Amino acid sequence: MAEGVAIFAEWAGDGLHPVSFELLSEARRLADELESKVKAFFPAPPGQESQAEALIRHGADEVLYASHPAFENFLDDAASRLLVKMIREDTPEIFLFPATARGQALAPRVAGYLRLGLTAHCIAFEIGKEDRTLIQIRPSFGENVMAKIISLTKPQMATVRPGVFPKAKEDPARRGEIKKFPVSDEDARSALKVLERRPKAAPKVDLSRAKVVVAGGRGLGTKEFFAKLFELAELLEGAVGATRPVCHLGWISEDHMIGVSGQTVSPRLYFGFGISGAVHHLVGIRNPGLMVAVNTDPEAPLMKKADVAVVGDVREVLPLLIRRLKELKGESHEA
Repeated sequence: MAEGVAIFAEWAGDGLHPVSFELLSEARRLADELESKVKAFFPAPPGQESQAEALIRHGADEVLYASHPAFENFLDDAASRLLVKMIREDTPEIFLFPATARGQALAPRVAGYLRLGLTAHCIAFEIGKEDRTLIQIRPSFGENVMAKIISLTKPQMATVRPGVFPKAKEDPARRGEIKKFPVSDEDARSALKVLERRPKAAPKVDLSRAKVVVAGGRGLGTKEFFAKLFELAELLEGAVGATRPVCHLGWISEDHMIGVSGQTVSPRLYFGFGISGAVHHLVGIRNPGLMVAVNTDPEAPLMKKADVAVVGDVREVLPLLIRRLKELKGESHEA
């Protein structure tokens, strides 16, 4: 019988990928609703018991630790075969993968091996109270609507975008069970051979860590006026974000895109200038502390979602805000 909410805990080469702790927070919520356990499937090289313990402290009840030297590198074929074996022996009711490069490589392979359904890039989940069904929510139809998808197979599997859920909080007092899952040399056999490892350069823009995000849309009118957002961001010690149409117009690079095709942000303060608020953009804003929107259309989705909605022309409001902030900073320096 399928039991438990499981996650793929991703070994990133020097520790757990941060998204593992995001998956744990949502798995914990779902498991509590189902009155079930949280399991973490953790393939990794030897000597990573401390990382397995970290998974327990962050919400896992059980960690299935599959250790082999071959897992020092990511090998798609070996990892997918091993996960299939682990799932067959310890069948969870739900299995969540991160929508990272590794997670997206593994999830469809596992689904194919086991003939299971798989929903990609989910941003939310609900539980069907009558039949324990996992309702998987993701943008669809050109990313203009939110689709609710139900799998007819178990485990019910989905991938989750990094940054969508908050990281699970660590509880040093938590206790759980770490199970060593046996891995033979045959299990770790791979047709792939790693010739060289080259560290990937850090992204030029990391909006996910920004405490203040100043974002703009087509309502700003021109590339030249859009550039004023950088001036405001500097005053607020924040970062500049953008909608997809603005990036496609060439006003700013796609590194700054917020939404399904871009980054997910969780700032303490979010400004949206000239942004209507299509689903594609809104799903990239998770749990902002304070959301401020400026638009001439009071019925725009972002205006309705905002804590502070300013009905006005962004070409007038933005320069006034910049000028006032400069005045306040000047007063503070004089003091």
